[in-house]
Amino acid sequence: MPNRFRWVWLVLASIAYYLSFIPIFFALIGVLVVGNYFGGKWIFNAHKSGSGKKELTIVVVVNILVLAFFKYFNFFFPTLNVDLYFVDWFYRVDPITRMIIPVGLSYLIFTVISYQIEIKRKNIEPEQHFGYFSLYLLFFPRIAQGPIERPQKLLPQLREVHNFDYDLVISGMKLILWGYFKKLVVADRLAIYVNAVYNNSEHHNGTTLIVATVFFAFQIYADFSGYTDIALGSAKMFGIKLTDNFNRPYFATSIKEFWNRWHITFSTWLRDYLFLPLAFYFSKYMKKEKYLFVTTEKWIYLFSIMITFAICGIWHGEGWTYLTWGLIFGFYLTYANWTEKISKNIRKQFHIRKTAPLYILYKVTLTFILVSFAWIFFRSSCLTQSTNILYSIFTSLGSVFYESQANLIFSVLGIVIVIVDDIKNEYFKTKVSFFYNRYYIIRYLSIVCLIILIMLIGVFDGGEFIYFQF
Repeated sequence: MPNRFRWVWLVLASIAYYLSFIPIFFALIGVLVVGNYFGGKWIFNAHKSGSGKKELTIVVVVNILVLAFFKYFNFFFPTLNVDLYFVDWFYRVDPITRMIIPVGLSYLIFTVISYQIEIKRKNIEPEQHFGYFSLYLLFFPRIAQGPIERPQKLLPQLREVHNFDYDLVISGMKLILWGYFKKLVVADRLAIYVNAVYNNSEHHNGTTLIVATVFFAFQIYADFSGYTDIALGSAKMFGIKLTDNFNRPYFATSIKEFWNRWHITFSTWLRDYLFLPLAFYFSKYMKKEKYLFVTTEKWIYLFSIMITFAICGIWHGEGWTYLTWGLIFGFYLTYANWTEKISKNIRKQFHIRKTAPLYILYKVTLTFILVSFAWIFFRSSCLTQSTNILYSIFTSLGSVFYESQANLIFSVLGIVIVIVDDIKNEYFKTKVSFFYNRYYIIRYLSIVCLIILIMLIGVFDGGEFIYFQF
């Protein structure tokens, strides 16, 4: 198509993608797109004649209220039936009697808040072309689960001329294939075991619960990063580069590094638009050098990080489990910040090099254990279940439960393949390659083997992606 019309095709494709879920919700999305298009201009014009702070606050609060309405409606009105969504535009759907969140609403709201704040900070000017602005918010590969792209990165790419590139198309298809493998073979296969154990956790011993928790850690990683691979591959076929949300997070040597590798666009969003403004706010009012013999900067870090991760937990869903999950990470980060000098002195005292292989292995293992501990609260249905699971883990070890030996073997096989690929990319990226090997026979065999694995042991009725609900 002529370049000046390509945005039209991509907007139509994005609308069609959204309508394939629950079409009636697109009316809400349309209102949000139009409202934020003019909201950005309002903030920009107000900032030229004043601060624009009031206008930004209004726009941000309205967007957050829309998100909060859908996310917490069932929490505040658990017995209220809402017969709103009888839809048969594309397929027959039974009436839905509980409020559900429109697909991708969280990521759209985070994206527009980023857009409005960047205008307020004078990092960008509002997009004048309504078509390109709509495409920026609705670009179909990133609708459902992100990544949360900053306007400075994505908007210019949408305007660039992207000629057909055979290599980019093939590269994108390979990435999509790898994403499907992670989702169908690894995540959904692991989900069978995880659901069987966590849905009946009171009947299982601690050993089984440990295995299920480790499986869940890899399930959510394969599920979410698998979607990201599919999104990145889809965008790459159009010549558009999205941000990779995952950088081998289970190789992190600290909780801080874990969040620099996990859901990267979300963690950087929290840092730039929540943590740093909070830290700046507290620094204006805490003038003393120390409070209770602790330096002011550490108190500022504690308050800012705990609030940030409390909000992070609340965003993931209603209930005390998500809030506890967020606060656990806030505690981890605070502890590391407050004991940084002590840890440094211990390493110095015992002559431990941070780059020593055994020390790295120890730190990676410890970080994975801490993250897996937090995943227990994320996966549990309530705090009572979480505490019962932890009690069982420490008091009732035994033999590992499994219904199907084949499913257990396939689950472990999937984890091993993901770990091997992460090891390759972490330590041998330029030395070892399968999909991009210089020998065509290795490239083709890799693709064929992956397709065979998907067809033979993939789970094709595993349901939606975990992060669709967020």
